Amino acid sequence: MLEIIKALVQSVLPGQHRSSVEIEVPNNENYGDYSTNIALVLAKETKKDPREIANKLKDELSRADNKRLMASISVLGAGFINFKLSDRTLTDNVRDIMRTDRDYGRSKHGRDQRVLLEFVSANPTGPLHIGHGRWAAIGDSLANILRTIGHRVDSEFYVNDAGEQVERLTDSIISRFEDKPVPANGYAGSYVADLAKTIGSSDRKKVRASAIRSVIEQQKHTLEAMSVRFNKWYYESDLHRSKKIPQTIKDIKKKGLTFHEGNALWFKSSEFGDDKNRVLVKEDGSFTYFAADIAYHADKFRRGYNRLINVWGTDHHGYVPRLKAALEALGYPAEKLEIIIGQLVALYRGSELVRMSKRTGEMVTLKEVLDEIGEPATRYFLTRNSPNTHLDFDLELAKSKSMENPVYYVGYAHARICSILKEAKKAGLRPDAKARLSLLTTDVERKLMLKLMRYPDELVIAGRNLQPHRLTAYGEELAGIYHNYYHQHRVITGDRDLSISRLVLAKSTSIVIRNMLKLLGIEAPKEM
Repeated sequence: MLEIIKALVQSVLPGQHRSSVEIEVPNNENYGDYSTNIALVLAKETKKDPREIANKLKDELSRADNKRLMASISVLGAGFINFKLSDRTLTDNVRDIMRTDRDYGRSKHGRDQRVLLEFVSANPTGPLHIGHGRWAAIGDSLANILRTIGHRVDSEFYVNDAGEQVERLTDSIISRFEDKPVPANGYAGSYVADLAKTIGSSDRKKVRASAIRSVIEQQKHTLEAMSVRFNKWYYESDLHRSKKIPQTIKDIKKKGLTFHEGNALWFKSSEFGDDKNRVLVKEDGSFTYFAADIAYHADKFRRGYNRLINVWGTDHHGYVPRLKAALEALGYPAEKLEIIIGQLVALYRGSELVRMSKRTGEMVTLKEVLDEIGEPATRYFLTRNSPNTHLDFDLELAKSKSMENPVYYVGYAHARICSILKEAKKAGLRPDAKARLSLLTTDVERKLMLKLMRYPDELVIAGRNLQPHRLTAYGEELAGIYHNYYHQHRVITGDRDLSISRLVLAKSTSIVIRNMLKLLGIEAPKEM
C-alpha cells in the first residue's frame, strides 16, 4: 500500500518533484492510516505556505483517486497530507489474503537483485556458541524475507580452514593425545579431548584434516537443528589452491596501490578512507587473512552477484572500511557490500547471568540452548532484537507458557484462531471470501484489517533495511490486536452472516501470522 499511495501522490506532481515523495505511517492513528510531508518539502523549494500547497494537493489527490482507495484525504498540522483507507480497500485486501494464502506478501520488489548472503562463518575450531546462533537466525530469516520479495538469494558459509586458529586446534589435539599440557594459546575445551580420542593419532596432517571435518560436521548438525542450511560452504583452502589470492594482489599492484616496507607488501587502503594502510603479504611471504578476504569478496562479484550481504560479529567492526577500500580499488561497487555487525548475546535464567554450562563447566553452546528450549523459541528470541543492539536472552522466559513470552504470545494467537475455525466447522460454518465483509464495522476490526494490509510493506522495509526483527515486532502487534479482538467480540455468533465474515477475518489473520513465522523459520502452532 505504501507504494500505491506513493504512486498516487506522484501522479499529481511535476516530474522533478516525484522522487521527493515519502509515505509514512503516522504515530497517532487518529491522524490517518498513512501520511506524507511532501507539501513541506515543496514549500522549502517554492517559498510558499505549506498548508496552501497541501490543500491544493489534497484536492488534486481526491480527483486522482479513481479507484476510491481512500475514505478521506485531509491536511493537518503544518501541512501534512493524511490518508484514510476506505472500508472497501480494507475488505478487498482481506479477500486477497484468502485468495493468495501462502503467497500473501510475496512481491517482485527485488527482481533485479542477485544476492549472496554470507553469515555465521565460524572458525572450524569448536562448537557453535549462542552468538553464532544469533547470526544464523538473523541471516536465514533475512534470506527468507529477501526471497519472498523477489530477490534471487544464495546463502554461504565461509570456512576459514587455512588460518592460524586451525593450526592452534591441531596443536591442542596432538597435545591432548600425547597427554601433554595444551599450548598457552591453544584450545582447552572438553571437545578437544574428545577429538583427540576419536582421531587417535599425532600425525599432524591427519589430525588437522580430521579435526576440520569433524568440527564442520558438528556445526552443520547444530545449524540443521535450527533449520538453517546453506547453498554453499566455501573453503578458504580452495581459495588458496585456485591462485585467486595472488591474482587479486597482482590486480591491486597494477593500479599502483601497493608498496613494500621491509619484506612485507602493503595496500594503500588509507587512500580510500581506511584509517591506515594494511599488509597483504607478510615478511615471511605468507598471505594475510585480509588478502584472502579481498580475493574472496572479489570472487563473489565475479560469480555474478550484484548485492553482497555479510552478517558479522562485533569483533569485525573495524574490518569494514579496509575491505570496502580494497573492493573500490579493484573497481568493484563497494556500496553493494552491506555488512551487518551483530552485537553480543548474554544468557540469563531470570535475573541470573549464565556464564558456563552446568554439564561441562565451559561455555554454553548453541546446541545446549536448542536442546533446552527448542528451535522455535531459539530462533524467535535470537531474531527479535536489532542485530545492532546487545541481546539479553532469558532462557526461563523463552521456555515459559505465558503471555509474557513473545513467541508463545504470537503462536497462541494462531492456535486460538485454529481452535475457533475447528469449532466453526462443527457448527457448519466456514470462512468464505465471498462473505459480506461490510459487516465488519467495529473499530478493532478495522484496526485488524489495517494491520493485515501493512504486512507486505513490512516485508519490503525489512528486506530493504536488512531488519528481520521488524517481523517479530509486527507479529507481536498483530497478535495483540487479535487477542484484544477475541476478548471484545465473539466470532461465532447467532448471526450466520456476521459469523462467516468474522471467520474470514480470523482466517486471514492466521494466514499472515503463519506466513510471518515461516519466514523466521518457525511453524505456526495449531494448538497449545
